[in-house]
Amino acid sequence: MKKCESKICLMSSIPITLWSFYRSLPLRLSEENIEVHICSSAGPELKMFRDNDGVKTWTVPISRKITPFRDLLSIFKLIGIFRHQRFDIVHAHTPKAGLLGMIAAKLAGVENRIYTCHGLPLETEKGFKRKLLTWAEKLSCYCATQVLVVSNSLLEQLEGYGICHKPKMEMLCDGTACGVDLERFSRTACLAKKSFDVRRKYNIPDNGLVIGFIGRLVPDKGIHLLVQSFCKLYGRYQNIRLLILGAFEPHRGVLPDETINHLNNHPGIIMVGFSNEIEPYYAVMDILVLPTRREGFPYTLLEAAAMELPVVATKVTGCIDAVADGKTGLLVIPENVDLLSQAIERLIQSDQLRDQMGHEARRRVEKKFTAERLLAAHVQLYHRLLRI
Repeated sequence: MKKCESKICLMSSIPITLWSFYRSLPLRLSEENIEVHICSSAGPELKMFRDNDGVKTWTVPISRKITPFRDLLSIFKLIGIFRHQRFDIVHAHTPKAGLLGMIAAKLAGVENRIYTCHGLPLETEKGFKRKLLTWAEKLSCYCATQVLVVSNSLLEQLEGYGICHKPKMEMLCDGTACGVDLERFSRTACLAKKSFDVRRKYNIPDNGLVIGFIGRLVPDKGIHLLVQSFCKLYGRYQNIRLLILGAFEPHRGVLPDETINHLNNHPGIIMVGFSNEIEPYYAVMDILVLPTRREGFPYTLLEAAAMELPVVATKVTGCIDAVADGKTGLLVIPENVDLLSQAIERLIQSDQLRDQMGHEARRRVEKKFTAERLLAAHVQLYHRLLRI
């Protein structure tokens, strides 16, 4: 077997980020004779990378909160790993891993330091915390030799906030982290059977029209607005159901008591919780709604498009790249329950419009956002940096 001539370290705050968005990349890089290492906080996905792809992994605690002392310890540990392993490229994802990883890689003398910005939490913050997050993003970008962005609107925000200069930034292809797997997210006969089982499990009527939400159950995602809108529409359409997949994250904000009460008690709301197998739930849905306040490039909208679902989302960073307004879905002004309700109702009332938008959404994903296209773009980027 030919010895690998180059070494890359991919890192994120938690391993599920890399497993969810970049799970095919290590295998692809190994085919290119590049040795891949994964570095993140502890998590089952590290073992999955080791067992499935034979990837070398490093466990370094990376807190997603502001913890200066623990962050400093993590930086020292990362410096030690980077110096010992002598990586040709360190590629960091997520804000905290980007900050700690880029600082450590620069201090360790790593020549190629890539930071992929997946979104800006500072967009929905105020006061001192906003200034602190802005400073952190600036430092991440300063320490990086290259900054990747997942959408064009995110690139414009980074430049507009003065966080990073445009010449240092790059968007691969038409955006996204690493594209969407069209085989995984496709309406097959097997998936249709699983979706039927889901409908039966949750007592969804045969004529039930399912509005879906997949994401963190936090204020930034607008779940409280969606619940308000659904309750308003349920009075007129008794056959609709709201299917929610996701987990609460109290450290990212607490939902209003009224929202919690509806989530737990409303007869039309189905709470699934977190699931690693989300494809059957997409197959159950007729509409996907994401009333978010900010994104980088929301994967739920891409996955829904691959599953031929029309979407309702907000006119915010990331969503405006993921949705062709009026063609693959409807975009509304954020934090406006009336406009959100009107858009959802428009899709409820028209089978033809839902089908038309769903088919167009799938075609758009096939053209712009396939995993194969984004994998090839990452490999090309690494080759360019490694001068292969």
